[in-house]
Amino acid sequence: MEKKTLKDNGHNPLDNNTALWQERLQQELNQEQRFFVTHKHPAILGIAGPGSGKTRALTYRLANLLQENVPPHTIMLVTFTNKAAEEMKRRVREIAGYLPRGLWAGTFHSIGARMLRRHASLVERSPNFSIMDEDDRGAMLKLVLAAYKNDLREKDRNLFLKRGLLSKIMSSARNSSLDLATYVNSSMPDLSPYISLFCSVEAAYEEKKRLANAFDYDDLLIVWLKLLQENMEVKQRYQEQFQHILVDEFQDTNVIQDRIVQILGAKGSTCLVGDDAQSIYSFRCADIDNILSFPNKKADCTVVKLVQNYRSVPEILELANCSISRNNLQIPKQLSAIRPPGEKPRVYLPADNYQEAAFITRTIQELYNDGMQLGEMAVLYRSSYLSQDMELALINSNIPYLTFGGLKFLQRAHIKDILAWLKILENPRDELSWQRVALLHEGIGAATFQGIWQQLKAYPNPLEAALGDNIKPKRGKQGWNTFTSILSRLHEAERENVPRLISIIMKSAYGQILQQKYPDDFVERSLGIERLAAYGSRCASVGEFLESLLLEETLILDSMREENPDTDFLTLSTIHSAKGKEWKAVFILGLSDGHFPSVMGLKNMEEERRLFYVAVTRAKDYLFLTAAQEDYRGWNRYISGPSTFLTELPLHCYQVMEDDYDL
Repeated sequence: MEKKTLKDNGHNPLDNNTALWQERLQQELNQEQRFFVTHKHPAILGIAGPGSGKTRALTYRLANLLQENVPPHTIMLVTFTNKAAEEMKRRVREIAGYLPRGLWAGTFHSIGARMLRRHASLVERSPNFSIMDEDDRGAMLKLVLAAYKNDLREKDRNLFLKRGLLSKIMSSARNSSLDLATYVNSSMPDLSPYISLFCSVEAAYEEKKRLANAFDYDDLLIVWLKLLQENMEVKQRYQEQFQHILVDEFQDTNVIQDRIVQILGAKGSTCLVGDDAQSIYSFRCADIDNILSFPNKKADCTVVKLVQNYRSVPEILELANCSISRNNLQIPKQLSAIRPPGEKPRVYLPADNYQEAAFITRTIQELYNDGMQLGEMAVLYRSSYLSQDMELALINSNIPYLTFGGLKFLQRAHIKDILAWLKILENPRDELSWQRVALLHEGIGAATFQGIWQQLKAYPNPLEAALGDNIKPKRGKQGWNTFTSILSRLHEAERENVPRLISIIMKSAYGQILQQKYPDDFVERSLGIERLAAYGSRCASVGEFLESLLLEETLILDSMREENPDTDFLTLSTIHSAKGKEWKAVFILGLSDGHFPSVMGLKNMEEERRLFYVAVTRAKDYLFLTAAQEDYRGWNRYISGPSTFLTELPLHCYQVMEDDYDL
């Protein structure tokens, strides 16, 4: 059937085509999906199993609202990645023939940032506030804790700072909606003697953020919720505006996000989609009870189960169903296969972890020789340390791969340097960014910088003060002059596009500093900065660029793939980072108790089993499960025997491979 496409001129191409639209729904959706798309109840919970066309159903529901002439600005679509939001908007454009103006679509954090910028004066900020990542928060806490050095033993100070313990405690408490004292007493009672100190540090940290015109990542939710709770006018405005709230991946929400949804959806329709069986982020304070209890929170809530799986062969789904059925805390469902029968999952029990890596490498080579691309295969594991032997085996076999779940692109020092320069342009009160780049210059140490900052922050605009020759450092004058000369060039070109600004930085003294700091991998780091600049060309302003990066790092990885579409590589990934993806062949290594489930995971076996469920359902055609009989990975701990998740499976769910296996 030919699809009509029109330019976005504010007109809905589906108007007066109700019969055509109904025909499309009949042809392009299964019965479960059609019910979900067209149901009118004010509260709908879609329990969508893996590979069940969840994104398709949610997109069609959005398109159906537009077909019913619902004004786009009254719809809020919340996803867990900006990439998902962009994908849904792309699909809406394909389905409806136009992209609606005014639609609010993005992650919780990006929508929160948008609201906070709109109402910045109500939350003690100006609209150009900076957004701090986890590393920035640690750096600011280090500055704050310096004032308490006499109250802390050196051992404790190192623990709170170097391992990021205090940062994690504060973040977990806030995202659990608990005060510090309650959280520490319940979760870490051995740290109770430090509660008074923690509270003082927290108060100083909040004030330092205010002075820096900055919010950390958690604030985008917490301050947003506070704004809605404490300002009746703002709350009523958005309750009236958003008549339809659609939320994807609801099983991954924390208590703050759940409360935001409850408040904004109080007067309109709330449609949530998720899968309790894929709730795997409790370490980020995600609360599975949000999705399990939603039907009890909203009167007349309709629960729709999407269980027809379009991804995997029936044999893989049988294993997944048998595994997850052992969990008690769930909304029961059975995935059913659309695809014809295929191969049973295969279990291999090598003598040790080296033989495990050799088996996986050999099998990858055989699948590749049979015509499967490396990009159609993935090796998954519970924790990053399990991949070391695998990586060595791949290197020795000249098999190209990329890893996911390790050090993030934006955490790399040279990338953070570039972003710090740009943050100063966007928010001149950003103390951390000033400090980061100032310390790169000759003669400027931490103490010298603090003296400079005391002068800078006295001015309404520290950038103008620095460029106006108003600052006279006692030391490091040459380094300061170099620093300000770079700032001057950036300031003069601040209306230029992002790639141009990054080029100015790299052609300045910073390029020489970078080469001196990293002589062995300067070229590689420069290429990373080039990729950053290439992504920046998509953004209309420095502010848009900085915010999109901090709220959605995968955009950088996607742009790297777009630049090299012909590059074929194997994926190595933690299971958490693999969620939402799929491959023809999936290998899950390290399936031994102590590795998977992990030692810490033994405290929550149901979530560990959900993680196993997520892993196996990434596979479309082939699933390989390996468990070394002798394994010393993990700080020389000897681990023996297959995982509980293997031994509890019925024997009909898999076939055991012998050493002389034959694919």
